[in-house]
Amino acid sequence: MPDQPWFRRLVPQTVALQLAIIALVLLVAAFIFARQTQSTLEEQYGLRSLSVAQAVAAMPTVRELVADPESPAILQPIAEAVRETTGVSFVVIADAEGIRRSHPNPERIGQRVSTDPSIALSGVSDTYTQIGTLGRSVRGKVPIYDLEGDVVGLVSVGILSVTVAEAFANEVPAVLLGSSLAMLIGAGGAWVLARRIRGQTHGLEPAEIAALYERRGAMLLGIREGVLGFDSEGHLDLVNQEASRLLGISDGDLGKGVAEVVPSSGLERLVSERSMEHRDVELSIGDQIVIVNVMPVAVRGQYVATVVTLRDRTEIDSLAGELESVQGLVEALRSQAHEFSNTLHTISGLIELGRTAEVLDLISDHTSTHQHLTSAYENQIGDPVLVGLLLAKSAIAAERGIGFNVESDGIAGTRFTGSSELITIVGNLVDNALDSVAGPRNTGGAVRVDLIRNGTTLEITVHDNGPGISPEVSEAMFDEDFTTKNTAVHSGLGLTLVSQAVQNLNGKVNVTVDDGGTSFKVVIPAAFEDAEVGAS
Repeated sequence: MPDQPWFRRLVPQTVALQLAIIALVLLVAAFIFARQTQSTLEEQYGLRSLSVAQAVAAMPTVRELVADPESPAILQPIAEAVRETTGVSFVVIADAEGIRRSHPNPERIGQRVSTDPSIALSGVSDTYTQIGTLGRSVRGKVPIYDLEGDVVGLVSVGILSVTVAEAFANEVPAVLLGSSLAMLIGAGGAWVLARRIRGQTHGLEPAEIAALYERRGAMLLGIREGVLGFDSEGHLDLVNQEASRLLGISDGDLGKGVAEVVPSSGLERLVSERSMEHRDVELSIGDQIVIVNVMPVAVRGQYVATVVTLRDRTEIDSLAGELESVQGLVEALRSQAHEFSNTLHTISGLIELGRTAEVLDLISDHTSTHQHLTSAYENQIGDPVLVGLLLAKSAIAAERGIGFNVESDGIAGTRFTGSSELITIVGNLVDNALDSVAGPRNTGGAVRVDLIRNGTTLEITVHDNGPGISPEVSEAMFDEDFTTKNTAVHSGLGLTLVSQAVQNLNGKVNVTVDDGGTSFKVVIPAAFEDAEVGAS
């Protein structure tokens, strides 16, 4: 995959995302901290102002002189001394009418206070955030009592909000330092995390991982065999399209155990043997036979999963049938080669003897016999594939000294549906018939093939005059791998393939055994195409 820009790689993206998250969290935290700090500072300065006001209100001189109109000359110095000593912004003393007896600005002495004094004059001490003549401030207001306990005035002590803001500003460097440290730690953690993730993904970038996942899905769809994947706990975590078709499962079965996905099949036992491979095991799953391969998967010596591949036995049987057909054609060619070899030797001997006339007669006779047989089959049958098969079987029969006869009725100039199945049926039945009558004990062996059309139905009868079939053999002869022949040479698939081909064509097969030999009769409905072709 081509190199990506650095900003699209995993490590920069992870670090950037982490930093963005940390910055957002710090921003929210800073906002909350600022509001909380400001509120706390205002509360603290309010309590401080209240304490100073209470101390001023408790001074005997203040209590005695607050109601005296001439008191400003005495109270003003006291208030200013307290203000300078305590560091507050102002100390205002007012009488019971709310008239100032002291103020940082002497010109405002004798004027009414700028904020409502009624609460303090009612005997309540409290803190406030108000805007006065000096600006916005946090202040504490305390009533002044005379010796009889009556309210004779109030003390208002305040600290300007500017001072509170300056105190808050003094806290900002510490907040910025903490935020910077958090950002650095977060960036380092993000880098370490990204490097760890990159190591676990074998250095692949997110786009490469996505592309790899897509390619894996495409490859699974392209595999003709069914593929199942089970994790280390035996749960299904992968299934391709062919496996879904064979087993009737889907992605909805992911996460289920083997016994749930493929019950009563023997697959659970194979998958549970984690250290063992199983090759070409035949299992019956549902109504079909599948060939199973089980492969445990280990990573760094540790078992992590099991991969199961499945293949329909029908396909393998079909391939086996095709192989046997090819072997039959090879055998026919070998027989014809042997026959022609004998003919050539004869011709060679006649030429050496100078018997030219006999050579010409032999060639003419051989050519006319072969042409007559070919022409007869083509005129009777018409289907070139079936004609080729019967010619090959005729050559094999001639070499083995077996009589071979083909009779047909009503099929000249027709074309069959399911030609491949028809070749499987006729070829295997003829092979079995030839084997039945072959050998020194069966001199005069003969095989007859009848092909009869009855409406749209084709009836195929293959009869031999061999020794017949015993009841025990007749019961099992269509079973898979059953054979009475030499197992080193024959697979036992011939009649099994015949049975499957007949079923594929919705036909039926009957076997008749009598003193005259054995007859296999196959009835295939709707065996002919609508269009007819002339015999070639």
